[in-house]
Amino acid sequence: MRAEDVRAADGRGLEPVVRHSARHSVSLGLEDVVDPQQDWDEVAARLDGAGVNTVHVSAGRVEFTAFDWDAHPEAAAEPGTDHLARALDNVGALPDGTCREVGIVIDAYVPAWIADDPSIAGLDTSGRRSTYTPSASALLEGAVGERYIEYLVAVAERYQPDQVSFSELAFDDETFGEEDLTLYRSMTGASDWPRRSDGTVDEDAVEVGAWRAEVLAGFLRRARAALEEVEQRTGQQIQLVTDVQVSWDDVLGGKPSVGHDYGVLASAVDELILWAYLGTQGRAPGDLERLAAALDDMPVDAERFTISIGLWDEQTPEARQTEATISPEVLAASLTAAQTHHIVAVNVTPYSLMSPAHWEVVDEAWDDSGAGT
Repeated sequence: MRAEDVRAADGRGLEPVVRHSARHSVSLGLEDVVDPQQDWDEVAARLDGAGVNTVHVSAGRVEFTAFDWDAHPEAAAEPGTDHLARALDNVGALPDGTCREVGIVIDAYVPAWIADDPSIAGLDTSGRRSTYTPSASALLEGAVGERYIEYLVAVAERYQPDQVSFSELAFDDETFGEEDLTLYRSMTGASDWPRRSDGTVDEDAVEVGAWRAEVLAGFLRRARAALEEVEQRTGQQIQLVTDVQVSWDDVLGGKPSVGHDYGVLASAVDELILWAYLGTQGRAPGDLERLAAALDDMPVDAERFTISIGLWDEQTPEARQTEATISPEVLAASLTAAQTHHIVAVNVTPYSLMSPAHWEVVDEAWDDSGAGT
């Protein structure tokens, strides 16, 4: 039984989330949502024509919001303008008038906040501060996690989407400050970080990755509890989702080094969105089919995974400098490969990089596939 079915059957009478038998989605990034020149009629026509029955729409970051957030009005991208409401008004319905499934995305990066208050940043073993991500302690027990949850609640209550997801919620090498060590000790019972024979901290130790996953899961459980309170107030069921990275050499294991142990995180959220970004990882469409096949062996229902195909191509220095994309041919093969086995949810991201040729591929793959059912 899926997590959303558990909540629907618990006697609280919540309105169910919109569910399509095959979920075909496109992501609208913040650059799409706040663009004052955005042609929303064209956006809607593109989605309608391609059989896109689900959209993921960015709400920005807690430090740069797509609408006026009463708790932090200084964070508004454009004070007085609700960019998110405008986007949802234009893309929230299918051509027949029924609802398109809507996910709102919260970006977890906090570079401006870190610049103003370096104490919230994670530290690596040399003492270097992260530019974008908070420390584990600031996330799980501190001000950053609190503000993430405040924003989650504000978004959920204001727009009542079918789901809210966190993006970029991951750790890199910056979880080794003193407060993080205190947290590590309290959560694991260890007296110190794992160390190599020469006495240096072993950043890649299995124990560190396992702890990072538990930190993320602990935060997400708090977020889930806050979201359930919103559900009670609104009567609307709202899923909690998080993005996760893919370890192509160990699909079933996820990527615990950044905190993305799929099994651990799946215990705290409703769904996981896998970043299957071929052009940034030097991978091919055949890797996507192997990914889809491997997910069948997970002790988690395959319907709780979305395979997200990124259009970015960063395999050469020239590509990285010009915002190059994977070719339409690679996208076509990727869509075919991802929609194998028991995967029912496939996403293409971002809207801003989709060329007419990419849309032709999506039209061909999804328009007559029953995506609106």
